[in-house]
Amino acid sequence: MRCAAELVIAALLVAGCDAGDADAADSDDGSSSDEGSTTGDAPMWTSLDERPCPPDSWLTWESFGGPFVLDYCTSCHGSGLPDGMRQMAPVGLDFDDVEDVRAHAGRIWARAADHNMTMPPAGAAPQDERTWLGEWLACGAPTEADRAE
Repeated sequence: MRCAAELVIAALLVAGCDAGDADAADSDDGSSSDEGSTTGDAPMWTSLDERPCPPDSWLTWESFGGPFVLDYCTSCHGSGLPDGMRQMAPVGLDFDDVEDVRAHAGRIWARAADHNMTMPPAGAAPQDERTWLGEWLACGAPTEADRAE
């Protein structure tokens, strides 16, 4: 009986493995391959520093960043929230304005942008918005005024 169970387990392991599984496992720790994301939609970078800013990016605080942060972040990461209302977000880790976001851009990217999906813990942003967040952060989280310069 033990041999039969071992054969079934071995067969399941072999059937479930292929060359792509190594890339999928890497996504849990933020590491990646050069081939792209597990969804095939976009490359997976290991840090915000690696993430390129497209020269034709249209994203600004006003057109994207501010609304994204308001929709997905400030309900826990707002300076006006008392400790008991922050859903365990650290006090002082606030994203009230673009300067706050810029100060924590690497941390935000590592948790919520591109292929990183640990934040927000509930009410997750759609993948296209996570990709735009990565782009906007990689471009330095610009405002309309920054683009006009």
